[in-house]
Amino acid sequence: MTTLADTVEALRPGDTVWLGNFGAQLFAVGEELVRQEKRDLHVVLASGGLLLDRLVGAGVVAEATFAHCWSAVGPAPAWHFRRAWQYGSDIRWHELPMGVLAAALSAAAQGLPFAPVRVHPDTGYLADGWSGGMLATVDSPFGSTTVVRALPLDVAFVHAAVADEHGDCSFGAPSGEAVAAAGAARRVVVVAERVDSPARVDLLGILVDTVVEVPGAVAPDGVPWLYDRDIAAYEAYAEQGRRA
Repeated sequence: MTTLADTVEALRPGDTVWLGNFGAQLFAVGEELVRQEKRDLHVVLASGGLLLDRLVGAGVVAEATFAHCWSAVGPAPAWHFRRAWQYGSDIRWHELPMGVLAAALSAAAQGLPFAPVRVHPDTGYLADGWSGGMLATVDSPFGSTTVVRALPLDVAFVHAAVADEHGDCSFGAPSGEAVAAAGAARRVVVVAERVDSPARVDLLGILVDTVVEVPGAVAPDGVPWLYDRDIAAYEAYAEQGRRA
């Protein structure tokens, strides 16, 4: 197996990179991106949280596609994200509902240019252009519909509680859009808490290129039955971001 540093080193400016599963933010990958001073990445996260905030603050992000970005421990905003969004930055933003983001990934996995989706017309996704050009309306003999552009990925970093050396893995938590992301990616890196035989398989190894063992990969987030979320670390991060 290779190392996490090796997999991150292979990233190039302009790459589109998926990070983590819903509720399992891959902070270990994020910190390696910061340590290696990676720049100009298109970062894609279903649940942005403080990981996206950290990468925005560190200058890693040129483009971001996400469903939300907030602190799960609060009340406290994601300060770097908030300042970049409110006061302007060079980052290109694409905010999508989670189901629509999953559809964009699934379309890419199937080699399609777009997928039909349902988006309420009174939300800012359509009316105010929150999607940053990801949504459009198409006509067909069967009627008009809203569609989301396919979202192919260069690399998907997927978190697993357990994975074997072949890539068969068990997430140990809700997978969210992780399986769709794996299908949409040219390269899939499973970041596993432990390398062993999984009792159940959530993602087949046939889709996986590399397995990296990183205990504590999502800390200060938590993994059910392995370790808890570090509330104090979240609170300290929020205070640090407020003062930045």
